[in-house]
Amino acid sequence: MRIAMLDYLKEDDEPQEYKGKCQDLANTYRNCLTECLILADYTQPQDFLIEALVFHSFGEYISSRDAKSSTWVLSGMIVRLAMRMGYHQESQPALSSSPFQAEIRRRLWAHIRSADIMLSFQMGLPSMIDQRALEGPLPRNFHDDHGFDEECTVIPPTVPDSEPTQVSYLIAKANLVFGFARALHESTCGAEMTPERLLEIDRELRQTYDRVPEYYKLGQLSSQQSLVLVSARFTLASIHHKSLCVLHSRFLRSANVDQRLSYSRRVCLGSAMSILRYQAVQDQEIMVDGRLRNLTSYQSSLPIHDYLMAAAIITATLCSERTAEEGLHHQRTNGGPTRIEMVKALALSAQIFGHMRDSSLDAFKAADVLNMLVKQFETKNRRTTSTSRAIKSRPCANLSKSASSPSRQRTMGRSTSNDTSFAVAGSGALGMGGLKARHSPHHSIDIPQPVHASTTGSNQLAESPSLDPLSSWAEDGISSYSESLPNGYPSYQTCTGWMMPDQVSQPMMIKGLTGPRFRSITCLTTRP
Repeated sequence: MRIAMLDYLKEDDEPQEYKGKCQDLANTYRNCLTECLILADYTQPQDFLIEALVFHSFGEYISSRDAKSSTWVLSGMIVRLAMRMGYHQESQPALSSSPFQAEIRRRLWAHIRSADIMLSFQMGLPSMIDQRALEGPLPRNFHDDHGFDEECTVIPPTVPDSEPTQVSYLIAKANLVFGFARALHESTCGAEMTPERLLEIDRELRQTYDRVPEYYKLGQLSSQQSLVLVSARFTLASIHHKSLCVLHSRFLRSANVDQRLSYSRRVCLGSAMSILRYQAVQDQEIMVDGRLRNLTSYQSSLPIHDYLMAAAIITATLCSERTAEEGLHHQRTNGGPTRIEMVKALALSAQIFGHMRDSSLDAFKAADVLNMLVKQFETKNRRTTSTSRAIKSRPCANLSKSASSPSRQRTMGRSTSNDTSFAVAGSGALGMGGLKARHSPHHSIDIPQPVHASTTGSNQLAESPSLDPLSSWAEDGISSYSESLPNGYPSYQTCTGWMMPDQVSQPMMIKGLTGPRFRSITCLTTRP
């Protein structure tokens, strides 16, 4: 009942009989539940104890848009109580349970494990559950309406994991979260990770997401789709990209000196940009359930934490690049988003956090910090662009003098060649007006090809006044990752952008940097 009241508040659709009372009722139901748990002595095993605590924990989680340590502590207590009641063991001879009860226990334990992993990472603390517990059985995929109730004596027949059921989202999310936990463990265990092992884990993460039913993958947004389904798709895609960020961020700086690790830089930045793109798309007015909705108002602390993590990765990359030319050099040689695209992504993220500042303290802090950083990055871009213009103007001013001297002609030729290559390196700058889109001739075999603009001059690095905040980046002339690897290093093609799809959806309201406007955008599709 508390969760129902909180849902009314999020929907801004309070029933007439509860008008103006939902928040007070939610607080009352919370107090009543805690009193019941204390009176029942929740530290002792008993029927429906874990179910009640899970609902209580979920209510605590959605009641605030900021990370609360109390929710993490409550999650840890639920883990301990569930383990005391044997939820972590597949079978207990002393525990007699019906097939219905056994299956419900598997579902609860999958949810408890997932919540413990995600909340612990959010708090920056280790998980309460050992890695070996991740190998336990998951719930079975079958339709609940095929005779699954308290009276059933046999579990209904299972269906393939690719078929959507009432429990398929829980199974898909648990698999992605467990893969994230393994990647996090390997990245933080302290042991040196070989590049071969890095690619192996990367491949496992992509294969895990590939097994997610198509029903739960981001595709063309339709007005007939429910809010729950659209939110579930964004959640699963964000978990996948967060896993790639965590895995490859360890090698983000090393990629500057080790060519073998350039793949990590591309994947880490690409996934971070994808997460910020999800933030931008959900901040639009999307037609869901037959009406325009802004999904930002439904987000709680975990999605906000994902956006902060992605912004931190991009910010660290921009800060580590001493000049804008160095950023363009990395984009040209290693692939990845351009500096201007990363700055624009941070600017749009700061703007969205600014809209949330009244309802989230984390968003309030993030908006101020990101706005300050964006101003510094833009100042550095303008300073670098001015220097570049001064250098490029000198040969033109002395053109008549250069014609009489062969040595000067050779010098001017080298300078012109350098300027041309620098202009090609800046081709990732994307504008909205008059630019012809083209597809990169080579792209990943498992990710739809994004679209980027035609080649532009390097001076657009700081001067594009109306860049599309939802534009994508693509590899510039890199056919595959294997071609840039030395000594026959194992090949694996890189992700190539903000996960832009190939088809175009219906017009949507976009809240861009220049105010609301209608235009046709490319809908999201991710195929890892």
